[in-house]
Amino acid sequence: MLQVKNSVPLHTQASNFMREKIYNREWKVDEQIPTEYELMDILGMSRGTVKRAIKALVDEGLLVQTRGRGTFVTRPNITHPSGNCLLSFAESLHSQGIEFETSVLDQEVIYADEFLSEKLSIPVNAPVLFLRRVRTVDGEPIMYIENRISLLATPGLDKTDFSKETLFASIEKYAGKRIGYSQARYAAKIAGEQRGRILGVGEEAPVLHLEQYVFLADNTPAEWGNVWLCANRYVVGTILQRV
Repeated sequence: MLQVKNSVPLHTQASNFMREKIYNREWKVDEQIPTEYELMDILGMSRGTVKRAIKALVDEGLLVQTRGRGTFVTRPNITHPSGNCLLSFAESLHSQGIEFETSVLDQEVIYADEFLSEKLSIPVNAPVLFLRRVRTVDGEPIMYIENRISLLATPGLDKTDFSKETLFASIEKYAGKRIGYSQARYAAKIAGEQRGRILGVGEEAPVLHLEQYVFLADNTPAEWGNVWLCANRYVVGTILQRV
């Protein structure tokens, strides 16, 4: 039985216990965890407390519940490379042989305020394509994407059907230049209400946030993007060489 710590809520203690089982690989990937009733005996806690703890780990992406089968440790099954090779997320999925669908939530021309002027190094009031998309695999959302692309650098890009065309290929087509490089940073975030709803997770669920600036080969800023990735479906991989 778990030794109860009075200052910590019971459901948090239960979540911590199960999380450590997963992190220490005592409960392995794809393995079914003990039933709620078994966990009640192990932890000495009520079913309501156990259910709340399990839900927290489902929201974190560590567990998945399958109706009629039980609760299992998840497998992060999609990898995005982070290293010397610049791939869009669509190109990365294609390279892994993963079929996906893209739904366009918003696609409109807006005009740069001072904030976007600085982000994209364009004049205030210059045209910008604002694009919001959600990408799904096997019917499940895996990423929510917001892009703001300079139409000065990519005139005509706003006519593209982004439910069928990929962003990087389209940028290169309309810019008439290759994409040269990007500057990116990843951070762990909480989904929040809007993004949680789009991704089908709780608003307190962890997501991986990518902020990325894309530059053409001549160093012209082309795009400022923000991507929110489901923590239970995506991992970022890298290969580093020792110098």
